[in-house]
Formats: sequence, structure tokens, C-alpha cells
Amino acid sequence: MTGQLSWFESWDRGVFEMVNKTFTSTFFDAIMPLLSDRLIWMIPLGLFWMFFMFRTTRRGRIIALCCFVVVALTDQVSSTVIKPAVQRIRPCNVLPQTHYYDDGNERWIYTDKFALTTYKPSYSFPSSHAANMAGQAVYWSYFYPQLSPVFFAAALTVGYSRVYLGHHYPSDVGAGYLIGIFFALLVAWPLRVWILTDE
Repeated sequence: MTGQLSWFESWDRGVFEMVNKTFTSTFFDAIMPLLSDRLIWMIPLGLFWMFFMFRTTRRGRIIALCCFVVVALTDQVSSTVIKPAVQRIRPCNVLPQTHYYDDGNERWIYTDKFALTTYKPSYSFPSSHAANMAGQAVYWSYFYPQLSPVFFAAALTVGYSRVYLGHHYPSDVGAGYLIGIFFALLVAWPLRVWILTDE
């Protein structure tokens, strides 16, 4: 078991460093902080939600309202339940010379070479960004599969950006995706079966 865990940890770190240190460029440095910013995503998602609330049928309005149940579940479970229980330290705090984006000062830095500085005090596992985006992607795609390419592309982009910024390991993102998928289906399936079947 220990050998398997060590292999996985090695793989996780290797993929992280490939994304965070090898596949970098000034172009990605410019766009990845934007793609990872919740406020940036709230604008198109808010417009999308308003369309379903005010320009569609009763079915569309119910679906739009219940998407907040998915957000509440994915965000709270990942942030307030799993993170404090697992207490995984973020890669920017333990891996030297991480290519790290400092949200507070809106700048790129390289973390110190001795890994003695705490740059982001919150825990790493799982990625709440990934959980929230995957939850919305699966939830909306469940009812409107024609929209799935756009939603899944957005979720993958956000997940990749979290690794690129030095905030999460790939496994943090993968776990976030699984949490999002689980709660999206947990809400969407009974909603279709028990509430929307009469339309």
C-alpha cells in the first residue's frame, strides 16, 4: 500500500511540475489568472442563468433555481468538510521554486527554494473551483446535453488553471471533479424523476 501511495504521489507531483514549470509561457501567465477567477466566470454564468429564469418555461426556471443547491453542496462539502479533514498542504507551500500566482498581489513569483514560506494558508484537497465548475457542467448537461461541450470545456479549463497557478495538485482537481459529478447527479436525477415528469 505504501509503495502504491508513493507511486501515486510521485505521479501527482510529476504532472504538477510539468504543467506548472514546463508548459509555461507569457501568454498562459496572462490568461490563466483570468480563467481561474470566480468573478470572471460569474458574468457569463449569470447571464445564462437569467435567461433560464426569465425567458424559458417553468421547467427551465426550476432547473435554474436548483443549480444553487448543487453549488451549495459542492462548495460546502469540499471547503468545509473534506479540506479540514484531509489537511493537505498546497504545492506552493511545500514544493520549492513553484511558479506561483499570488492572488492578493496579482503577480507571478517563484516560491522560495527551501519551501519554508506559507504562500496560501488554506488546504489543497480537493479543489473547490473544480468541484463547483464540474458540478454545474454535469448538472446543466444532464438536462441540456447540447450544451455539454461548452460546460465541460469550461470545467477542464478551470481545473487546468488551478494547477498552472501553483494552487493545486492534479489529484486535487480530479477529486473536485468527482465531487461535482456526484452532487450534480444527486440533485439532477430526482429533479427529473419527481418534479419535472408532470410537464
